[in-house]
Amino acid sequence: MVPVWQQWFMDYRNEFIVAARYGLESGTARQLSRRYKKGELIRVRKGIYVNKERWLALKPWQRYAATAQAVAAENPTAEFCFETAALFWGLQVVGVPSHIHLATASRGHAGSRCPTTSAAVVGPAGTTGLERVRGYGVYRHSYSTATVNLRGQQLTDLPQTAVDVLARGSFTKGIVLADHAISRSRFPKLFTSKAALGEAAQGLGSEAKRQRVDYILRFADKNSGSAGESLSRAQMHLLGFPAPELQCEFHDAMGFVARTDFFWRDRGLIGEFDGDAKYLQDEYLAGRSAREVVLAEKRREDRLRAMGFAIVRWDWATANDPAKLAAKLLAAGLAPRKDPAKRTIHQRMHG
Repeated sequence: MVPVWQQWFMDYRNEFIVAARYGLESGTARQLSRRYKKGELIRVRKGIYVNKERWLALKPWQRYAATAQAVAAENPTAEFCFETAALFWGLQVVGVPSHIHLATASRGHAGSRCPTTSAAVVGPAGTTGLERVRGYGVYRHSYSTATVNLRGQQLTDLPQTAVDVLARGSFTKGIVLADHAISRSRFPKLFTSKAALGEAAQGLGSEAKRQRVDYILRFADKNSGSAGESLSRAQMHLLGFPAPELQCEFHDAMGFVARTDFFWRDRGLIGEFDGDAKYLQDEYLAGRSAREVVLAEKRREDRLRAMGFAIVRWDWATANDPAKLAAKLLAAGLAPRKDPAKRTIHQRMHG
């Protein structure tokens, strides 16, 4: 089973109909134009088509992935950077970027281009079917840097990609990516280190960016167990709540009980982030039904409560909403620090 975060860039290239190749194989590419005009095909990039029904069925992040791969199919020398490179590497990025990010050594070619994904107007309603479907443009950055080849794509290397994204985004999104990048358990084949990221950050173009990345790296923790846990921890920090211990193990008279996401020892409080994947993805179900997983989770929680611990749980929607997360933690008995000096963080780091 492919982990959830790797599904961002599953390979869609086999679904593309490339006009140049199609013309060589069939002798003419006119049939593609006819199918496009009939509303059967979507034109993702110039000369790159895909079945319309299939395209409309994709989720936004899947269409982003497919658009990036269409850009590479259109231009095999394309060099990807920033969030697009991060997703090709398999790093966890919160949200779907608005553009496909490319590096170019030419200032004259730098800048933003509108989405090129299009469909023909068909039917009496005069619609394309794409009216409510987000398209992704291309942003060429004036950025001369070395790239590496990963599964046929040219990308900025892993440490450079990570610090480029950290220098541009919010604190919360940066922690999600940084925690993942340095985690051997969650990112086993390609993980990097704080030291390598810090070294890459020295090449950033401004002191403000270097300080921004340094702040994120100092807070990053390889023990964070998921993107939702990283986001939650970052929000707690911005809200001023005391820092929890991560991945603590608990045992009772019957043996091992649990490894928890968060633990506030002085409060006897355990915090648990509940991602939907725990109940829906095969890799987490391990052959059990969702009902069996829920019952096992209840038994686990009952044993923890029997040991005298209180438990507070929240989901992704709560982790992504500072007000909702604060309300959860306050109701559980946690209080923000009273000394604002210990909570101060530059406003641009919020988000």
